[in-house]
Amino acid sequence: MAVRILITGVLGFIGRTLAEEMQRRNLDVEIFGIDIKMVDGFNADFVSGINYENLDIRNESEVTDYFSRHQFDGVIHLAAVSRVVDAENDKQKCIDTNYRGTKYVLENAIRRNRNIWFIFGSSREVYGEQKVFPVNEDAEKTPLNLYGFYKLEGERLVAEMAGRYFILRFSNVYGNSYDIPERVIPKFVGQALRGEELVLEGGGQEIDFTFIDDTVDAVIGCAWLLEQGKVEKECLHISPGRKNKITDIIEILREAGLEVKTRVNPPRNYDVEKFTGDPGKRRKILGHCEYVSLHDGLMKYISSLKRG
Repeated sequence: MAVRILITGVLGFIGRTLAEEMQRRNLDVEIFGIDIKMVDGFNADFVSGINYENLDIRNESEVTDYFSRHQFDGVIHLAAVSRVVDAENDKQKCIDTNYRGTKYVLENAIRRNRNIWFIFGSSREVYGEQKVFPVNEDAEKTPLNLYGFYKLEGERLVAEMAGRYFILRFSNVYGNSYDIPERVIPKFVGQALRGEELVLEGGGQEIDFTFIDDTVDAVIGCAWLLEQGKVEKECLHISPGRKNKITDIIEILREAGLEVKTRVNPPRNYDVEKFTGDPGKRRKILGHCEYVSLHDGLMKYISSLKRG
């Protein structure tokens, strides 16, 4: 019997890429997906291949009704306010989605299946500003912004309620056209392709950027470890463990033949300046594989956009 998996936020960047990759691999899964977005022409063909429903996880009665009609072996919870700046601009939406929505999904999933496994898409933002690099999973959590705080609260809910789980701390995922245009890499690449000025907020950031293919491969690997009962409760960085300066993006864009104009604004008080995750635990659990470098990932991304 196929494994029944629910992906929340399935029309989002990671969610859609993940579902498509599961289908491409012909995995023995039945994919269910929910998302607050309405299906448009861009998503119509995609949702025809999965069990999709439009649903707002902030609405407890909607979530309860949905789980009363479906039962799952596992949940991959990706639905969220997914940008720091969006959380700062709409604090209540962040709280209602990233905390209360997570709580509603967890409660109802577990109520229907006590043995269900759960993957929670968290973030490197839970660490805030660290002083020792690379950062391991046990480092103190001192989130600098509202987004990081409520991702950490979501992690606590998962640890308290789920019997089997992975908490996956993503780090600046990028790499295909499903991404939010205003996130840093798609924004910079789009502006460079259009000949527009790039604005750096501070310009001193050093971040662990993660290519989307590596991200979804890790999520699938974690799902299978949970399904096979090989892991019970784990937290992992999903990132290469490489420090890249924000200005490295500029140099790669120029290497790709784009003319880049830049302007530097003062840093924003809610942005984490530096983060590099220790990949040791991820390699131990998922196997040693070399993640795509920022240079190679950006070149692939730029080429795909140029092809249209």
